[in-house]
Amino acid sequence: MKLKQLGKVGVKVTELCLGTMTFGKETDEKTANEILARYLDRGGNFIDTADIYGDPPGKSEEILGRLLKGKRNKVILATKVHFSVDENPNARGLSRDHILKSIQQSLRRLQTDYVDIYYLHCWDSVTPLEETLHTMNLLVEKGLVRYIGVSNFTAWQIMKALWICDKNGWQKVALFQPQYN
Repeated sequence: MKLKQLGKVGVKVTELCLGTMTFGKETDEKTANEILARYLDRGGNFIDTADIYGDPPGKSEEILGRLLKGKRNKVILATKVHFSVDENPNARGLSRDHILKSIQQSLRRLQTDYVDIYYLHCWDSVTPLEETLHTMNLLVEKGLVRYIGVSNFTAWQIMKALWICDKNGWQKVALFQPQYN
């Protein structure tokens, strides 16, 4: 597979990213293993998941954690945060509390010390964006996250996020995952 630079960061990824939204729901672990093996055998190195993927939520990350044992350093791994994964009313959105709890749960399920890309899965109209971005900056400083991304944001939301990061000297949002691409 052909490699390309990921956005404007210094990481090279394959043009095809393996999305794992169906892992642990429509796709059982045996089939997921076959799909992942075929993808990696053909040179793929970019894998996308989210804490909400699977049934129950998080199952996709759990499957990937098991399947990537011994291969973690060969892939660029992305996951996301926002949606509710349990009944707790604070277990959703982009508050500091939810992001900090979610990254720990995702790292545990993925059986890794860090994720390469941590996406804000969608806009949170309740939490101040400064709170969200400051928390994401802290995750980068702690080494738990390499790059910050946004998913399903509009252009003005991205520009606002970039302005806040620039104004505060925080790690900038480096990647955008549009709903349709």
